[in-house]
Amino acid sequence: MTRKPAIEDAALALFASEGFEGASLGRIADSVGIRKPSIYAHFRSKEDLFLSVFKRTLRRKQQVLFRQVLHGANRPFEDNLYDLAEHLMDEYESDAETRFLLRMSYFPPRSLHDEVMGLVNPFFEQAERSLTRLLQRKENAVRLHPGGAHEAALAYVTVLDGVLAEAIYGSRDTAAKRLKAVWPVYCRGVLRP
Repeated sequence: MTRKPAIEDAALALFASEGFEGASLGRIADSVGIRKPSIYAHFRSKEDLFLSVFKRTLRRKQQVLFRQVLHGANRPFEDNLYDLAEHLMDEYESDAETRFLLRMSYFPPRSLHDEVMGLVNPFFEQAERSLTRLLQRKENAVRLHPGGAHEAALAYVTVLDGVLAEAIYGSRDTAAKRLKAVWPVYCRGVLRP
């Protein structure tokens, strides 16, 4: 294994647990077993390392989310989407990549705010478009209010945003309670009576 992936892995772990400001290049180098100047052979700066880790993590999570949605494509979409929200809450608790991605999407380093948002916003726009296409499938569209696929997708992203923010700010338990409370309201709002 080249040192670049090892440096990125160590940086991810520290960025996820300590944030951008708390993760020093010295500590990243120590956890890889190299000297700090060796990092500069692969990355121009701490910001460059952060963006590399963020882009890599975003790509990986995009693939995981896509597989998660496809895995339940034969089930009622509302069950699949509920399970996706629960999966993301579980992942936030147990997976450094998810924790890093969510924390840094909500609280990007001030010096990298525009670059991070330039990556995050297209990610969520693509997720919304993909979800809209899923909801436009005949088996789903007939269950929605007429022309409601885009609205149902946007509403889901909004629900998910609120639930994940609660997982970050509060706890998994409070986020789960909020999801459980809002889910019937979401379903009544998007499904035909």
